[in-house]
Amino acid sequence: MNRRTFLRAAATAATLAGADLASSRRSGAGQPKPKFAMTLNVGQVGVRADPFEAVKLAVRYGYGAVTPMPWHLAKYSQEELERLLAEMKAAGLAWGAGVVSPFFDPDDAKFKEKRGKILETAKVLGRAGVTRCMTWTGPGSDTLTYVANFRLHVRRAKEIGKILGDHGLRLGIEYLGTKTMARKRKFPFARSLAGMKEVADEVGLPNVGLTLDAWHWFQAGDTEEDILRLTNREVVTADICDAPAGVPRDQMPDSPRKLPCTTGVIDVKAFLSGLVRIGYDGPVGTEPFDKSLRTMTTDEAMTVATNAMKKAFALIE
Repeated sequence: MNRRTFLRAAATAATLAGADLASSRRSGAGQPKPKFAMTLNVGQVGVRADPFEAVKLAVRYGYGAVTPMPWHLAKYSQEELERLLAEMKAAGLAWGAGVVSPFFDPDDAKFKEKRGKILETAKVLGRAGVTRCMTWTGPGSDTLTYVANFRLHVRRAKEIGKILGDHGLRLGIEYLGTKTMARKRKFPFARSLAGMKEVADEVGLPNVGLTLDAWHWFQAGDTEEDILRLTNREVVTADICDAPAGVPRDQMPDSPRKLPCTTGVIDVKAFLSGLVRIGYDGPVGTEPFDKSLRTMTTDEAMTVATNAMKKAFALIE
């Protein structure tokens, strides 16, 4: 094959490849599929239920995971726990992320007290086979400058991260991006995805990463591109919601929020698409802080919340 023939053949191949790629994109073929699980947190959708009841609700309404409740699990005998886990396994349900109280207190005595409680929670979650947990931190401080607060967070997260790791748990730290909250503090702190990633990177433990909440992602002005700078390992858990319509973002209080895809203010599709593209394989729940859900019956609240979640997931399926 001479040079002219080679170039002509290469050009033809490139044209055909481009046409195939365009066709693939139009049809959706070759696009990554979601690996994460729609997760039921009964408390966040206004429903009172123990773990056994939560499992039944998750099955009835089509969830893939349930959020663990350590205060309930701690009371269960080994026999009761094994029965719960057997029911979850039969239903194909996974655990979501447990919650540990924030522990970034500068007072060493208070931190020591919180550390003891977190150790007990870690034992309970580990015994139940939970592998993920989350906590959150504030968007600022009245006493600590950014650098001092950064050092405190790294030091505390290293200590707690090691304790949780000993019990098979990963920790996701949630940043709070709400502007109205940040303005109440004298010294700002990490209130964006990039800022909290710097904290987790400095901690340097493989089991310490981020909790992503679509509300704070939106409030911070973060984008899908910010999510794409992460890896699956770095995202421990995630939540989606929507924001009230007709209120400027910098004037919104932290709550109430809305169930996902109810107002269209938050670009839930971009948020979830980012998680899909990095191969995130953990739980995705909702945290609407909507008191109206608590006025509904269990079936009403579950129906409303589940429909909103399924509508959001349909955006990326």
